Amino acid sequence: MNELEHETLRRLAEKALKELEEAYRRIPDTDNGKAYLFRGKERVRLMLKILEG
Repeated sequence: MNELEHETLRRLAEKALKELEEAYRRIPDTDNGKAYLFRGKERVRLMLKILEG
């Protein structure tokens, strides 16, 4: 993977994490989708760690 592709993936992952965090804050605690969003956030965080490391 070249540097441009790596940087693009990193930026996309950062944007996805930001959007997931915003959605997570907006969903009521009683909504079952909150757990789904939490898992999604953790997956994106893992991707960012891999891309940064």
